[in-house]
Amino acid sequence: MKDIEESLVAELKSDSTLAFKTSDDELFKRAEVTANNQQGTKDLVALGMASIWVVFISLFMKILKPLFKRMAGKPKALSDDAKNIKYTTNNENK
Repeated sequence: MKDIEESLVAELKSDSTLAFKTSDDELFKRAEVTANNQQGTKDLVALGMASIWVVFISLFMKILKPLFKRMAGKPKALSDDAKNIKYTTNNENK
């Protein structure tokens, strides 16, 4: 590993024809496009996940709606004993 690093350093030091032909403005433009593409990809993934959850929840509710209706049933009338129960608080008992 050390030999590879040494040979790279030696080659870069001895090679005088190595020149960067890309300007700073061009590098900034590339960086901006890359960042925009990455953010666009993240936004699309987030939008896709949100739409999948919306579809999942709507299907879940369609499946469970009849079950909830069956569980609820008809309201039952209170018996006379239940109607006459008086609820008190601790303050009223003193």
